[in-house]
Amino acid sequence: MHFLFSHVKIFAKILLFSMLVSFCQMAVAQMSDRVDTLLLSGLPCKGHFIITDHQGNTYRTVQIGSQCWMAENMRCTTSPTGRHWYVNPSFTSHTPIFSPYVKEHRVEQYGNLYNWAAAMDIDERNYKKASSGSYHRGICPAGWHLPTADEWTVLFNTLQGTRKAGSMMKCPSSLWESQAVTLDKECGFSAMPAGTFTEEGLVNLGFNAQFWSATSFDRNMAWYCGVYSYNNNSENNLDYKCYGCSVRCLRDE
Repeated sequence: MHFLFSHVKIFAKILLFSMLVSFCQMAVAQMSDRVDTLLLSGLPCKGHFIITDHQGNTYRTVQIGSQCWMAENMRCTTSPTGRHWYVNPSFTSHTPIFSPYVKEHRVEQYGNLYNWAAAMDIDERNYKKASSGSYHRGICPAGWHLPTADEWTVLFNTLQGTRKAGSMMKCPSSLWESQAVTLDKECGFSAMPAGTFTEEGLVNLGFNAQFWSATSFDRNMAWYCGVYSYNNNSENNLDYKCYGCSVRCLRDE
């Protein structure tokens, strides 16, 4: 009888331990879900629900992890410092240009496209100015800056890495063509497939979103964040500085 009682006690301890392990696993899972919900809630940044650029255009914001992002593409058509911009000139690498859409409603949807010099609000003599330790405002509103490639990487990591981030960054919209993946927990970043402006004109409208970073690679190329219709990825890639890409700004810490 004593032998049987001892085995019952051991079994009860094992059962109790198993129940405690299961409870801890459920608690951790619930905590993880709450963290994911907090990171990907799509809520505006505290104290910065709406921001305004130098031309009076207003933009929504979104808090994603520790970063406060603009939730819309820049639409300004002039330099905040008064630097002269060209509109759709013949392409040169470092002359500041922007590429407006022909129809006004598309500007409201997609913003404008800017070459790297216009996004950075610099000229060709300062092409190496690619902030790695301090903020570079570029065309962003005061208190905001053009994100570096490293800051884009922080966003990717917050959204579960480069192989997953793109599915969370896209806006849940029919504007994305050939949607090969289901949007997963749209985080409020609302990437729009504005395409790219090249020597061939506007390309990949509906298929790609490309956002400049403040990080230069060499005299001719700079890093950008890419989001694509045909996969879940979002990652840093290189493109020519003379091409027109979208601009999103990041709040100064």
